[in-house]
Amino acid sequence: MKQRIGVLGGSFDPIHYGHLILAEQIKIEAQLDRILFVPACVSPFKIWNKPADRTHRLRMLELAIGDHKDFEISTIELDRDEPSYTYETLCALRAQYGSDAELYFIIGTDAFMHIEEWNCSRELLSEFSFLIGLRKGYDEQKLESILYDLSTRYPLKAQYIPIPELEISASDLRDRMAAGKSVKFLLPDPVIDYIDRTGLYQNTARLLQAFVRIKVDQERYQHTEGVVAKAMELAHRYGADPEKAEIAAWFHDAYRETGNLEHGPIAARELQQQFGIDDEDIINAIQYHTTGRPGMSLLEKVIYLADSIEDGRRYPGIDELRSMACADINLSIYRLMTHTKAYVESLGLQFHPRSIKAIEELEEQIKKERLHE
Repeated sequence: MKQRIGVLGGSFDPIHYGHLILAEQIKIEAQLDRILFVPACVSPFKIWNKPADRTHRLRMLELAIGDHKDFEISTIELDRDEPSYTYETLCALRAQYGSDAELYFIIGTDAFMHIEEWNCSRELLSEFSFLIGLRKGYDEQKLESILYDLSTRYPLKAQYIPIPELEISASDLRDRMAAGKSVKFLLPDPVIDYIDRTGLYQNTARLLQAFVRIKVDQERYQHTEGVVAKAMELAHRYGADPEKAEIAAWFHDAYRETGNLEHGPIAARELQQQFGIDDEDIINAIQYHTTGRPGMSLLEKVIYLADSIEDGRRYPGIDELRSMACADINLSIYRLMTHTKAYVESLGLQFHPRSIKAIEELEEQIKKERLHE
């Protein structure tokens, strides 16, 4: 007798009780022998919405299904590096299980309504069976009409199964966790514990703040808090991305102990390697926050200036510089750099060539701005 296997695909980012209850309900109603969870590496519908790392999603799935004897996981899509298409996956599973199994693809009603837009939809509708989860309140007549229409054009094998009304959205869960809200009773406890241990889905800025709080001394941490506050203020004033400004500000001095010129590039590299943040503007803002450079972006200017005028700083002329920063970011950075250059050279030291070029460029920008006033 053939095994009846339900195939439930998705990002599972993260796996939650909505997925598990759907799987259990359909397994019972359709009299399936088991459910095969197939986490996607890259969904063709979510190419621009980067999911959690495949290792994390797989581990959360393993923790969620535990020792449930009728739930299994296939990594057939996780093992690919390109977008996954359902028809290709089902063909590969059919080849894997052979004639001893019959596969049933589990799909939501909304997704099924657009099935003909899917890759290889004709083959998919002709060769495989569908189990459609029908939520309470959905228009059954509309679904039956679509099923009838499809059955006149394909050798369709499909049935719909009422499922419990449990509105849980993975994206909503991610937002709740990023905001520090509880997800108790929405995710299995072992999954929640794993997320807490790994910091997965935490707000990036809060995660970096926690890292910096542990890594640097109290004085450096207070300075960093001041830079964050000033960077956010300047970002809102001049139209830079405040989220990026907060991230860059929290991490700019994370490796200050490595040296005045070295700590920016080191912090930029560590942010990429340890936290997977590779936004070019954030990386540059951290890397060049000590010297500045020609062609600074608005975010780079915000971090450079915030680092020098945060409320904890004390040096001659800072009050005037803070006032200027509220009106003209280019002029305030130019003044700051020229004063710093004079101070460095008064000590008999050489000012950084990158900073000198930045001063020259800013001077030209300011001249052009004044010509157009």
